[in-house]
Amino acid sequence: MSHHFKDYRASLERSFAHSVSYLESLDERPVAKEITSQDLRNLIGGELPLRTSAPEKVIDEMATALDAGLIASGGPRFFGYAIGGTFPVSLAADWLVSAWDQNVPYYVSSPAMAVAEETAAEWMVELLGLTKGSAVGFTSGAQEAIYTSLITARNSLLAKADWDVATKGLYGSPRITVVASDQIHSTIKRALSMIGLGIEDIIKVYTDENLRIIPSELSRVLAECDGPTLVCAQAGCIDSGAFDPFDDIADAVANHQNAWLHVDGAIGLWAAASDKQKHLLKGIERADSIDTDGHKWFNMPYDCGMVIVKDPAKITSAMGGSNMGDYLNDAMEKPDRNAINFGISASRRARGLPVYAAFKSLGKEGIVKHLDNCSDLAKQMAEILSEVEGITILNDVVSNRFSAQFGIGDDDYRNELTDRVVHRLQEEGFLYPSTSGYKGLKTMLFSVLNYHTSEEDIIKSADRIIQAYNIEKALI
Repeated sequence: MSHHFKDYRASLERSFAHSVSYLESLDERPVAKEITSQDLRNLIGGELPLRTSAPEKVIDEMATALDAGLIASGGPRFFGYAIGGTFPVSLAADWLVSAWDQNVPYYVSSPAMAVAEETAAEWMVELLGLTKGSAVGFTSGAQEAIYTSLITARNSLLAKADWDVATKGLYGSPRITVVASDQIHSTIKRALSMIGLGIEDIIKVYTDENLRIIPSELSRVLAECDGPTLVCAQAGCIDSGAFDPFDDIADAVANHQNAWLHVDGAIGLWAAASDKQKHLLKGIERADSIDTDGHKWFNMPYDCGMVIVKDPAKITSAMGGSNMGDYLNDAMEKPDRNAINFGISASRRARGLPVYAAFKSLGKEGIVKHLDNCSDLAKQMAEILSEVEGITILNDVVSNRFSAQFGIGDDDYRNELTDRVVHRLQEEGFLYPSTSGYKGLKTMLFSVLNYHTSEEDIIKSADRIIQAYNIEKALI
């Protein structure tokens, strides 16, 4: 087969046309569509193709078939889970990432991407007010960022206890005690189970009514912990948007002989950029490691998380860059940024380029405007709903999300009614909240993370929520 690079044009033009058509429909299309998985298999699946087809024909058929099962999570009225939209400039940059097809773990394999990611990392640390010189790695998402952080924490804690886990392994090593909020996110537990620390013996610290760690409880727990200790806190609790009291937590960690503070900032870390919101993260710069996600509040395309470690030497050591094969010796000896030192991927795309593009296009002013707007809109929605008898906002709304319950009565009644209201809204398709839990209660979780969400979206969505509540209340 001959290689004619002009062959890309026709299929890319078809892809562009379908992409723009989809994006321009987001304001009007249903957020979710009723279709079964079998219907989708009938549209998408079938026998293995045996003969070639024109790429542009495949793109047309694929775009039509898959459209039936797409969730419009990039639209302005998707309020479920913790899913943001995408800044236009970052989406455009991501297309370039795919077209350029660079492998970025080593400077020599893509000098331009190495410097772009290096610049994005420096700008990110400055934007968030973190310690200058902190290491930033670009990961597939917060889960990988947490995994990378906790590997670094594990190795550093054991090194301080005179145990080199990279050479000796975990057999016979000192036991690491894990201390975390009773609101610990599943991604932390998942990472712990993957790095050999386990989840059965996590010591959970009580939280207050807004789901923030109670400092006195943490101090009490840490006073009883001997040996290496990993403390996990949160910047932006999934169910309340609350931020743990980082200064108090950092004080307690500093008083321990061998402790590491990790902050899960998957959702809320970006609030540190805003003068209106950064008080919520006072002391965050004292954390040893932090994770965050670009595709949540920062509106990056998917496959864009970040790990931040205050001491670059510790993450570089944990990632084992010095253990590469001989054929990579020249690459690793270059003085410039080798991204493999800041993450687990030995091959990856340039995830940091959409971040770089967002900084260049929006600047700090535009980024902060987006962050503040999301929080203002979440507070507006909570205020509207709280004025309706029988709708309860369970937390102080300090950021971009809150949990609500519907109905007046016992827990079982309110849990059932809340579940019915949320699922009615999802089936109607005008907006999409999700269900969650708040210290045992079934809730409606409402998140505002999208760059495109407007006050009009909030007002119209509030009307639909209240209508659904009144309908389901009459039916139950």
